[in-house]
Amino acid sequence: MNKNWQVVLAGEGGQGLILAGRILSEAAILDGNNVSLTSTYGIAARGGYSEAQVVISETELYYPKCASPDLVLALTQQAYDRYVGNVKEDCLIVYDSKDVANGKHKNEFGYDFKEALLEIGNLKVINSLFLGVILKQRNIVSRENLVQALEKNLPSKIKDINLKAFNYGLDD
Repeated sequence: MNKNWQVVLAGEGGQGLILAGRILSEAAILDGNNVSLTSTYGIAARGGYSEAQVVISETELYYPKCASPDLVLALTQQAYDRYVGNVKEDCLIVYDSKDVANGKHKNEFGYDFKEALLEIGNLKVINSLFLGVILKQRNIVSRENLVQALEKNLPSKIKDINLKAFNYGLDD
């Protein structure tokens, strides 16, 4: 992984965005990078706006936030609208194709997260699923280290279903 990355994971509370940001950050550290993770969330535990920003660099970091994202995950219309007009042309926007009206950015990819979660058989593993989806789109961190970070951050009773969701997103 020889690239610096600025990744925004945005949606609403309850989608595991903050945990996913931590997992992505730990995988990047295992890859030997410097990392900054910042998070923003509304006062509502579920349903309010939520966001994690992960900055990954081979060199020293001088600013902890995403000044110019390379990848934005937008799971809600609000998240999509917040970034679509403010990112560079080569930034990839991965959005939920069922919840987001798209078409405003030339470099975007829609994914039906709800359909995939129904196929997996568990609606609560969206964070592991979207980590697989974005890793398939952009080689941000190594697969091995992301799996290691997933396993470290998840309770053993839900580890298998989360790994299934991650692999589903990566291989779908």
